[in-house]
Amino acid sequence: MHPRIATPDRAGTQTLLSLGLTPSAAVSKEFYDSMGATPAMPGSVVSCGNPVEPNLEVLAQLHVDLIVTGTIPPDGRDVLARVAPVFHLDIYTGRDGALARAGDETLRLARLLGIEAAGHAYVADLARTIDREAARLRTRPRRAVYIVGLAPDGRNMTVYGRNSIMHDVMVALGVGNAWTGPTGGAGFTNTGIEELARNPKADILHIDYGAGTDAALAKLAASPFWTNLPMVQAGRVRRVPRFEVFGGLPLAAQFATLLADALLGERAA
Repeated sequence: MHPRIATPDRAGTQTLLSLGLTPSAAVSKEFYDSMGATPAMPGSVVSCGNPVEPNLEVLAQLHVDLIVTGTIPPDGRDVLARVAPVFHLDIYTGRDGALARAGDETLRLARLLGIEAAGHAYVADLARTIDREAARLRTRPRRAVYIVGLAPDGRNMTVYGRNSIMHDVMVALGVGNAWTGPTGGAGFTNTGIEELARNPKADILHIDYGAGTDAALAKLAASPFWTNLPMVQAGRVRRVPRFEVFGGLPLAAQFATLLADALLGERAA
């Protein structure tokens, strides 16, 4: 019998589900789904709210044996530890290698839970996905790619680079990351869209955040700077369905396929 496990953030939830286990309580399903996280979370999972402030009363009432986190900061984990032992997936450390750490941490959790075979099976399946998508991209021109989220104001963006799982997936697929500037511990930085002009030969992939993205594109359509960018004029701007950018290992497979589909023109701009 497996222990009762709570996963109050998306990375923890993704990782446990990828191992074939369903948490007793997790970050709210509405929030999880709204961020494009995978695998799918069963509707039967009890919500423990938002990861910024998990509902400790719910966790205590469920008598959880273990709490798995991936992005909750140390002070938040200290609070959770009052309810049950905390297993933290040490992925976002501000150092290169987030993808490798996500794999290692998934296996470490699987060993703790006595399901190491499930962990190795998932890692092997991811490797096959990476190989498949890399093969699909081999004939694509070797242009670098910006991965961004456009701010509704049409002037700013979030751009993803080193220290993110997405960056490491791009490396594995043979796709250059056009953002070579600094990033924080979770692999992103907020900056102005003028930075896109630094690599005019690159493609732009922007994450679909619904109304916010629509507002950004409406403003950018009236911006001479944007409309004169070579990649915009050449139609090398693609809109990618949202995905959990601060996820666990499942993010890698999801992003690899989304990236390949977008770069090969299999998703609408």
